[in-house]
Amino acid sequence: MINYIRNLKIRLKLYILIGVALIGMLVIGGMSFCLMGRMNDMTSDISTSWLPSINTARDLTATLSNIRLNELGYLTAISDEVEASSLQYLQKEKEDMNGLLSTYEGLIDEEERDFYENARNLWTRYEEADEEMLALAKQGRSDEARAILEGECVELYNSLNSAFNDIIVYNTEGGDAATEESFFLYRTATFLMVAVILAIILVGVFFSFVVIRLIKTPISEIENAAIRMAEGDLDVEISYTSKDELGVLAEQVRRLIHKLQIIIDDENKFLAKMAAGDFTVDSVCEEEYTGGFHPLLISFRGIAEKLNDTMLKINQSSAQVASGSEQVSNGAQALSQGATEQASSVQELAATINEISNKVKQNADNAREASAKAGSIGMEMNVSNEKMQQMIQAMGDISSCSNEIGKIIKTIEDIAFQTNILALNAAVEAARAGAAGKGFAVVADEVRNLASKSAEASKNTAALIENSLRAVENGTRIADETAQSLLQAVNGVNEMTGIIGEISEASSTQADSISQVTTGIDQISSVVQTNSATAQESAAASEELSSQSQIMKNLVGRFKLKNSLGIL
Repeated sequence: MINYIRNLKIRLKLYILIGVALIGMLVIGGMSFCLMGRMNDMTSDISTSWLPSINTARDLTATLSNIRLNELGYLTAISDEVEASSLQYLQKEKEDMNGLLSTYEGLIDEEERDFYENARNLWTRYEEADEEMLALAKQGRSDEARAILEGECVELYNSLNSAFNDIIVYNTEGGDAATEESFFLYRTATFLMVAVILAIILVGVFFSFVVIRLIKTPISEIENAAIRMAEGDLDVEISYTSKDELGVLAEQVRRLIHKLQIIIDDENKFLAKMAAGDFTVDSVCEEEYTGGFHPLLISFRGIAEKLNDTMLKINQSSAQVASGSEQVSNGAQALSQGATEQASSVQELAATINEISNKVKQNADNAREASAKAGSIGMEMNVSNEKMQQMIQAMGDISSCSNEIGKIIKTIEDIAFQTNILALNAAVEAARAGAAGKGFAVVADEVRNLASKSAEASKNTAALIENSLRAVENGTRIADETAQSLLQAVNGVNEMTGIIGEISEASSTQADSISQVTTGIDQISSVVQTNSATAQESAAASEELSSQSQIMKNLVGRFKLKNSLGIL
């Protein structure tokens, strides 16, 4: 029964409650109507039959007593007026008696017919005796009239009183019985109505309890499930099953919970794989993303695609940066090594030039001393010859050193040319790297500027060295001539003095040239030192860049990406 009610629609359940209430009201109303009708019949019977009969019987008794009094007054009248008045009242009372009997006849039923017939017969006999008495009284036969009044009329009077009393007793008993029956019907009706009301209340309470329980239980279960769902707990179960609206609602909530569990589990897997670096992930239950859930799937896919594209571009950029930084690192290493070698060569060249400068200064001093002592050259010819031989040897050394300087300058020019080429390559690779290679472009530009300065300084030094070489060659030629002159010094001291003056002048010029060469060499040394420091810094920066790009490439390599050709 309860299972049947459970599967009914809520509307039918409420209709059942309303139907029970209506049926109870109809039952109570019907019973009330029937019992009240019956009580109304009993009351009507009492008021229209029993009580009127009793009243009529009492009126008959009183009228009969009045007839007796008027008869006595008539027989004992002391005057004609009293006699006429008594006779008149007597006739009226007799008419009233007949009227009351007729009235009583209209009130009786078949069971009461015998009482009426008896009373009617007795009254007829009494009326006949009364007429006989009146007739005797009119004839003056008062004694005979009194004898009838005190004899037959008394017997009939007693009989009529007894008949009327029987009528009163009968109707009183009937009225009492009707009243008792009315009270019984009232008690019965009250009991039945109370019983029916209690039964209807019990049935209504039972059905109400069942219906309320059948409605409240699933609503409470669904409410608790909704509260737990709102708090994020999807591990809930709804056990209620029915074919009514609440059963359908419970089933739909179960489907919703199941769908949410599947979608959230799918999203957790989605995010877990993305957190692990796998951007090739996709939903395994696309069919569950229906209605308002479908944009969620599109958003997750969009996030995965965007991150995949971003990481793919970072991967490609890191590969290019790694390649470029490796090339820059190799070029910077080569540049640093060349600059270091160039700095070492320039330092050696500077030392050599300083030595040459010292010797040139010494030659100039010697030339000036030779010019000062030209007067005494003759006496010191042998000494001068030895000095000249030393000078010739020194000039040979100068010529040899000048050749070495030319070779060093050539090496510097080669280094500057290679540095310029490396700077150009670094600039090209920085341009390929885009925004990530802006720093390398600046370094490459600085290296190219340093290479240009090195090349310019090398050209200036080469020009100075060429001048020095020409001066050395001139000095060598002069030394040769001086040697010849010394050999011929015995023949021309004056010519030797002039030649020594020329040597002194040439030595001064050579000293100035050597000073200029020394200044140029110092400039080259400064530039080369700067180039070496810059090259070392570039090498360190390129190595760091290469290391960072390799780290970035390794980090990006942890992600599982996909491109148009497939999964990386």
